[in-house]
Amino acid sequence: MTVMQAVWLAVAGLGAGVLAGLVGIGGGVIFTPVLFAVYGVLDVPEAVRTPLTVGTGLFCTGIAAGASAGHHLRKGAVWPRMALGVGMASAGAVGVVSRFVVTQSWYDNSLFQLLFAAVLLVVVVRMVRGAQESGENAEANAPEPRWGRWVGTGSAAGAVAAAVGVGGGVVLVPAYSRWLRLPLHRAVGTSSATILVISTLSTAAYVWLGVGLDGRPALALGYVDVGTGLLLAGPAVVGAQVGAALAHRWATRWLRWAFAALAVVVAGRLVWGAFG
Repeated sequence: MTVMQAVWLAVAGLGAGVLAGLVGIGGGVIFTPVLFAVYGVLDVPEAVRTPLTVGTGLFCTGIAAGASAGHHLRKGAVWPRMALGVGMASAGAVGVVSRFVVTQSWYDNSLFQLLFAAVLLVVVVRMVRGAQESGENAEANAPEPRWGRWVGTGSAAGAVAAAVGVGGGVVLVPAYSRWLRLPLHRAVGTSSATILVISTLSTAAYVWLGVGLDGRPALALGYVDVGTGLLLAGPAVVGAQVGAALAHRWATRWLRWAFAALAVVVAGRLVWGAFG
């Protein structure tokens, strides 16, 4: 990677962080397509490109989620027991999808692009609706453990995370606010903490699955490119703090529409690439 490419990657990470803080999206929906494009430019072998993108995207998402979870925890908007329970419940789905789907030869770049485009379209719906999930009238007290629902939520979020390299927030926030009846601000905060757990488990899985394989960048641990990931996620953490501060001052409705439009374009480009 050249110095100029590294600079552009850092700028992209900073911009992604600002946007994530402004409109409340997970970093994975930005990190993953950027990484997929970068590894294409760097001529990473086709057999390695998709799992490397997913593993590194999860590494970046975990860093960003950790910063976000710390902020929400200080505000009292995280229920740690639920976050840990749902996060640990995702372990099985993370292991199965990582081992038997993403690292298999049939899970090629085309299929990955189609699945990620589908995730982007889900995000578009949430952006257009302004993420106005119900749940504001839920109980403010700590909820009782509902292990069946926790396992179901964690399994779905873990499968999404391991398959396309996002933290699973597109599953977690609606599930927490609608199914588990959390107030929305606590659903968002607890989701951030859960994503940290899921991303940590998923990153460890991709490190282990990619040990000893050829065609990876020099600073990669298994399917996790630490060097590129830090260049992208480090500035994103700073940008997210800036974006979160600006969100309290600016009306973000137009930003949600703008991001939704951008996501549609990116999804269309991914679909085109999958069939092209």
